[in-house]
Amino acid sequence: MHEIDITGLKAPFPILKIRRALAAIEPGTKIKAIADDPALIADLPAFCQQAGHRLIMAHQQGSQLIFELERGARQAELNTDEALQEAS
Repeated sequence: MHEIDITGLKAPFPILKIRRALAAIEPGTKIKAIADDPALIADLPAFCQQAGHRLIMAHQQGSQLIFELERGARQAELNTDEALQEAS
């Protein structure tokens, strides 16, 4: 399982990093994301639903939020603003 540490990042950057990590793996592959931005509690399930990924598990351990996701078969298309942000 791939693991990404996105602690210290605030919205929208955790979702952008997770999106990039999911794009780099094959469908059906899982990643574990470690974060500390409480906005992800609402943002990540919405992102997964929109992009076709599966949020398998989410829990809090102290100040850390730990998420396990599985890449879906499709990737949501980036809008122009997101594409420009990721390119920089």
